Amino acid sequence: MKVSARVRGEWLQIPCKDGKVNINWLGGEAIRRFHKLQGPDSSLKIGEEQIQEIRKTKGGAILDPDDLVKDVLDDNDFVSIILSSDRTRQITNNPETAVNLEEYTTMNGKYEPPEEYIFLDGNTLSTDDLVQLGKSRYKIKLTNEAEQNVTKSRNLIDKILQENKVVYGITTGFGNFARTTIPIDKLEELQYNLIRSHAAGVGRPLSPEKTRMLLALRINVLAKGYSGISLATLKHIIEAFNASCLSLVPEQGSVGASGDLAPLAHLALGLIGEGKMWSPETGWGEAKYVLESHELSPIRLSAKEGIALINGTQLITSLGAEAVERSNLIARQADVVAALTLEVLKGTSRAFDSDVQMIRPHKGQIAVAKRLRALLHSDTYPSQIAESHRFCNRVQDAYTLRCCPQVHGIAHDTIEFVHSVITTEMNSATDNPIVFANRGEIISAGNFHGEYPAKVLDFLAIAVHELASMSERRIERLVNPGENFNFNHS
Repeated sequence: MKVSARVRGEWLQIPCKDGKVNINWLGGEAIRRFHKLQGPDSSLKIGEEQIQEIRKTKGGAILDPDDLVKDVLDDNDFVSIILSSDRTRQITNNPETAVNLEEYTTMNGKYEPPEEYIFLDGNTLSTDDLVQLGKSRYKIKLTNEAEQNVTKSRNLIDKILQENKVVYGITTGFGNFARTTIPIDKLEELQYNLIRSHAAGVGRPLSPEKTRMLLALRINVLAKGYSGISLATLKHIIEAFNASCLSLVPEQGSVGASGDLAPLAHLALGLIGEGKMWSPETGWGEAKYVLESHELSPIRLSAKEGIALINGTQLITSLGAEAVERSNLIARQADVVAALTLEVLKGTSRAFDSDVQMIRPHKGQIAVAKRLRALLHSDTYPSQIAESHRFCNRVQDAYTLRCCPQVHGIAHDTIEFVHSVITTEMNSATDNPIVFANRGEIISAGNFHGEYPAKVLDFLAIAVHELASMSERRIERLVNPGENFNFNHS
């Protein structure tokens, strides 16, 4: 019986004979082997460190030191050995990448392998689909049309290589080296070095959920068939996603809105078997070993495939997709809370009259007023509170109540606009250079620039802020209903 044990990011295979040794012995043996492999310079000194706990990596259950291995673990199972100093130990040597091992170990218990598949074609992915992919609700497959488009695109790359043509990003260097022709025997090395050189992000790693969204969105873009990646490589990436093998991607690294080269390079780095990677079964470890534990091998890059993995706006856009989905829920909840506030304060719904909205016919304003009328009082669902003060002499309410259709309305319209732009961006080809297989042509352009998603997300922040501002003012009205806040002047 064998068990794979992780000690400070390194995986060690521990023979446990017939499993009749206890968990405490397993931990001690793992530490002994780790120290032996690290040599005299090891940061871990036997006798100086105490085992804080030993967890099953899948599920995160803490194991009793006195239990026999055979009673609580299966053959080839994975465990994480957490030492007393590991609570504050970082998973990499980068001091800015402060991730507590315990934080990610406890995430394991939330993971449920999905059984359903979603088919990606590069054209029809929705923001909700992407959020659900991040939550591990689906695995990924390509449509037949996507596979054909990817193959056609790669065939053009292969033809260029066979004909020894000079084409930017394929047989030349990048940026200032665009005029430098690369020898045929160096093309693959160029792609690897491109990824390594751009993996320069900083900060905490993205959560597993956000990394899954990022990887799923990159797969969707590659599925369009304008990047020149091979079908075999793309399917290999999909296998990694379906196994939830997720590269360490630092949160910071995008240069303004000019694209997500650094985050996407980190995403690709794990896929080529370098850097750190995480999966629910193994936890954090060296990427090549995490892939190996899932019977996967690092992807082998050929010409054009490195740059195909790192050019784009997928970090900005995937985070934006989650933000717009959450904002939509917040905006609808704000309408409900506003209606409840008006009812508690025994306000009037006259300001929400449909004729009032039709003489200023903004879509969001009309929709919010209609929603408020339905929530407050209707023939189908009459409100006793509304009936109780229908004949009172109140002329108008504070503008934080009376102006809800106008303020909430533009927030809804903004969210809808942002949703439209983000959805378009999610299903766009953002690579460079772009491979037009049907034209037999490759064009270098600027689709990698992130101004579209970045700018509309600024608008989204403003809209959600306005909802929060109105909410705070209504809270004041609820706390001090008798005071005049000079909100009735208009």
